[in-house]
Amino acid sequence: MVRARSIALSLVALLVLSLLPFAGRAAAVSTTIVISQLYGGGGNSAAPFSNDYVELFNRSNALVDLTGWSLQYASATGTGNFGSATNLITPLSGSLSPGQYLLVQEASGGATGAPLPGPFLTDATPINMSATGGKVALVNTATPLGCNGGSTPCTPAALATIVDLIGYDGANFFEGAGPAPTLSNTTAAFRAGSGCTDTDSNAADFIAGAPAPRTLLTPVFICGSDAAPSVAAVSPASGAAGVAVDANVTVTFSEPVNVATGWFSISCAASGGHSATQSGGPMSFTLDPDANFASGEQCTVTLFATSVSDQDTNDPPD
Repeated sequence: MVRARSIALSLVALLVLSLLPFAGRAAAVSTTIVISQLYGGGGNSAAPFSNDYVELFNRSNALVDLTGWSLQYASATGTGNFGSATNLITPLSGSLSPGQYLLVQEASGGATGAPLPGPFLTDATPINMSATGGKVALVNTATPLGCNGGSTPCTPAALATIVDLIGYDGANFFEGAGPAPTLSNTTAAFRAGSGCTDTDSNAADFIAGAPAPRTLLTPVFICGSDAAPSVAAVSPASGAAGVAVDANVTVTFSEPVNVATGWFSISCAASGGHSATQSGGPMSFTLDPDANFASGEQCTVTLFATSVSDQDTNDPPD
């Protein structure tokens, strides 16, 4: 029998970063509420969280009442319409202040993954979204749209009620010239600029990264007041125990970043320093150590602020 060995892993992220300087088209740019993050792999194999979710963000400078609004889902290319069944529509309620995030919990595909962080809005008949591709519309009524944007085009009246839309992977209905990226059980779609970026193009506005849901308890982010990138999530989590000796480390930032050579270091109590092969980016990076850790040791991953900078142009640097 091969005995499983593990290490204790702590992650120290030293980030006070310096910043360097119709068929597929939906409604106009949202000036109020947008879909800022979407994840459809909840509970599936290797999923970090047990439930699908949609994250909303108020990019305006005014309080927005969501009462009577809804989230409506349709498959990427199927003939079913948005919100055509109770498990394809989620009623919304409450108000969202400027710069605030709202997490909406949806269905679970299995028992894998941690519970979503609270607080969040729940649905008695939650939407079971595809992990890879689909369409989600944020609608300012609770009435099903009666269309899917593909085999059943949306009427001008229906389009006028769509506040925001994301079509991902091979979806046949999206904002702009193309859909958001293909997702997976381990990746979510993130709107750039911490949710502020909306150019009316899913392909340009969204990138894929490790899921990092934000809630009403997340510090507010006022659009137009650019902040330095920060670490949104790490895997394994800081202080985790029982980590495999051959584990990779994933670091997800709050926004797309550029990294320079030497932007991280890995140091372990017994095996010493480790080099690692980097992949991914510009928001979620995977570090694959070139040698296994020693059993039972503690390791620290340090990120260097001077070697990490954001990619947006909403500066001057801060």
